[in-house]
Amino acid sequence: MEIKETSKTYNPVFKRRELSFFIDHTSLGSPKLHEVRKALAEKYGVGEEAVYVTKLDTRTGTNSTRGEAEVYDSPETAMKVVPKHIQNRNAPSRRGKKEAKGPSPAEKK
Repeated sequence: MEIKETSKTYNPVFKRRELSFFIDHTSLGSPKLHEVRKALAEKYGVGEEAVYVTKLDTRTGTNSTRGEAEVYDSPETAMKVVPKHIQNRNAPSRRGKKEAKGPSPAEKK
């Protein structure tokens, strides 16, 4: 998965980089939010707790995804600024949630 930046600006008020990007995922499924977050953290040399993906949009029938993210100077600043629903969406505990629930009612039959 290769992330190509389409725009990047620095917001000194919130101490963050605001990114727009494009992901071409030919021969792969749509990228998962936590995979994108991890890739952005590696690209910018920060911990995952300082990166928040705010939008991922994969057009139906295509192998391309557009997204937006915020990379903060520090995780403490991010915790103060990022809305709770975005923090929850980016939380590591959401990974593998289906497996933790167990089989669906249709699978039990």
